[in-house]
Amino acid sequence: AESRMAGAPAALVLDRVEAPLVRTTGNDMVRSPGDRAGPDPVTAGLVFVGYGLKDAALGIDDFAGLDLQGKIAIALTGAPASLDTETAAHLARTSKAIGAQAGGAIGLVQVRTLKEAARLPWDKMLPRAFQPRRALVGADGKPLGDGSALKVRATISDEAAAALFAGGAMDFAAVRAAAATGNTKGFALPGSVTITRSQTVATVTSPNVLALLPGSDPKLANEIVLISAHLDHVGMKANPKPGEDFIYNGAMDNAAGTTTLLEAATALVKKPPRRSVLFMATTAEESGLLGADYFARQPSLPMARIVAAVNIDMPLLTCDFGDIVAFGADRSTISGAVNAAAKAQRVSVSPDPQPEEAIFTRSDHYPLVRAGVPAVFLKTGWKDAKGGMTCKDAESRFRLNNYHEVSDQLDLPFDWAVAAKWTRLNIGIIRNLADARQKPLWYAGDYFGNAVAPGAPKAARPAR
Repeated sequence: AESRMAGAPAALVLDRVEAPLVRTTGNDMVRSPGDRAGPDPVTAGLVFVGYGLKDAALGIDDFAGLDLQGKIAIALTGAPASLDTETAAHLARTSKAIGAQAGGAIGLVQVRTLKEAARLPWDKMLPRAFQPRRALVGADGKPLGDGSALKVRATISDEAAAALFAGGAMDFAAVRAAAATGNTKGFALPGSVTITRSQTVATVTSPNVLALLPGSDPKLANEIVLISAHLDHVGMKANPKPGEDFIYNGAMDNAAGTTTLLEAATALVKKPPRRSVLFMATTAEESGLLGADYFARQPSLPMARIVAAVNIDMPLLTCDFGDIVAFGADRSTISGAVNAAAKAQRVSVSPDPQPEEAIFTRSDHYPLVRAGVPAVFLKTGWKDAKGGMTCKDAESRFRLNNYHEVSDQLDLPFDWAVAAKWTRLNIGIIRNLADARQKPLWYAGDYFGNAVAPGAPKAARPAR
């Protein structure tokens, strides 16, 4: 289902000041359109829920003791620094909405920590304010996904957040200061808000594209290594000026990834590996990983056959990289396949240099992980092949000037030798996984292995 705003911009009206305080979409609020066509106002009280995280295995429950029934949950963005970065990204993406809905809330509004405000200035958030919302729908026509029954989803500016917290147990500045130390507790906020809005709702379809290369070993061909890359970008610019470029081509994000997938298929067809390989170009990644999520919910082949996933998304191909970041690899024996392929291309494997970006949950391997599949998502690193850090500067320039901009197109300074090196690296990982004697196993004691595949056999983690 695709929801688009209709009529006047949505407004958030705070009712507990002498004159009602109005905050509008595109100025102080970035919110998702609702699921019901036409005018759709929502009025509710407010409850601050800290970071809004809940995980029994980790002993976390930010919702404990709070009355959320019929209220809007106000949650800080992100997660405390005490959590490892990939677990933090997972909980921040899922448990805020799941926990709010489970507690009886009708909405979730996020307020930004100091770290998030520094990472993404508010004026960079605002272009998202008028984008449509897309969601998978079930056979009953209702949306699927984490917190799918919530009526309201939004993020608000620091100024709007300060107004919501005024008169509460702590003001917003104090809440932010406490969040920086990880010491946050929830409490009810005074008053209520009314969010006025209207939207149109339509049903749209968009396919994933899949192709299966049968394995060459009759004993292993039933097992599948899945390779994914998303084929979509962010569409066309709303209300362009006369003569202005309005097409978001997405050359780096993610034509570079889908091209790598096609080149890998060309190479692997010439000499099929022992296991089968499923190539999947996914749709609607930019709308919330919807194509990959659909596959994970309605797989074209039995999910039990898929033993590993390799995802390719937005490699930076303007700098000769000397290292890579392999998100998720060190949670399973996939790490061995990655390390061997990296060594063959004379690149090192580095830890995540940008944990604040929560990249582990932001691409199409993630729904496969949630379905229990060991997975890896590669990114080019910050080091260059000569030992310097010019690739960090190249990525910073791209993210500042070209990421999700119309300028992400082929006139960027692509280095095709680097693209070939990147492709050889990915082919090496795929072959290592598809030819290995043993299928990948989660490491014993790993958070994700325990959470998503508790009954699956595990491997002992090698000594570091």
